[in-house]
Amino acid sequence: HSNIVPWQLLAAEKGFTLRYVPILSDGTLDMDTLRQELATQPVRLVTIMHMSNVLGTINPVAEIARLAHEHGALILVDGAQSVPHMPVDVQAIDADFLAFSGHKMVGPTGVGILYGKRDLLETMPPWMSGGDMISRVTLEGSTWNDLPYKFEAGTPNIAQAIGLGAAVDYMSRLGMKQVQAHEQILTEYMLERLAEVPGVTLYGPQNGANRGAVATFRFAEIHPHDLAQLLDAEGIAVRAGHHCAMPLHGYLGVGATARASVYLYNTPVEIDALIEGLYKAKKVFAG
Repeated sequence: HSNIVPWQLLAAEKGFTLRYVPILSDGTLDMDTLRQELATQPVRLVTIMHMSNVLGTINPVAEIARLAHEHGALILVDGAQSVPHMPVDVQAIDADFLAFSGHKMVGPTGVGILYGKRDLLETMPPWMSGGDMISRVTLEGSTWNDLPYKFEAGTPNIAQAIGLGAAVDYMSRLGMKQVQAHEQILTEYMLERLAEVPGVTLYGPQNGANRGAVATFRFAEIHPHDLAQLLDAEGIAVRAGHHCAMPLHGYLGVGATARASVYLYNTPVEIDALIEGLYKAKKVFAG
């Protein structure tokens, strides 16, 4: 929703048209439709999730950026799900903008980062007025401070910014390649174990090669909210619902799913506990 709702609001204000690129049955982006849209429509901006927080699909953002630029469009990459889990190089991608949040990378809530190419940011006006974003103020007008202060009006969220910096330092010391390698092993194991359980319907790519560290599924006839509550009683944390992706769940033909995810602190033993919890849930709801 974070890559839909803001654009809907802005489209209503500015009068531009939103066009959506569908996904294929395996959860990957329909690149042929994207190419056709870019070739036949006057596209100004392509906004794309780097990694799906539901399906785990890792989109080829460098290729998408190249296609966008070939047709005179800019690209904004939503890196909220990718930056905490894998190495991301904005220059290698050639992203014009990339945004991500702190709370998904062992950082605090309520804080995030927007990267933008300097020449683009220099031409953009401030989005909020307040202290520190000005260079000079007179009764006739104002001039703006240098980057990034032009976009950081008022007293900043100091504690959260410091916390995010500490999280970035911690992740950097671990090494993002090491984090990704650890998660890929766990993801492959999680997918293998879930495939062993009768009644599990898994959504998204079926192997860990092009998938982030999430597994979204439905189990038998058990509602995801009921399943999550029972697993919680067993000390297993999964998320249930539409995961801020209602249109995707409409495409999948389900109202809700359960999502299990792994991170740098998880182990195969915890995945085994998830599988044991699923078998227990089946017994409970079977009566």
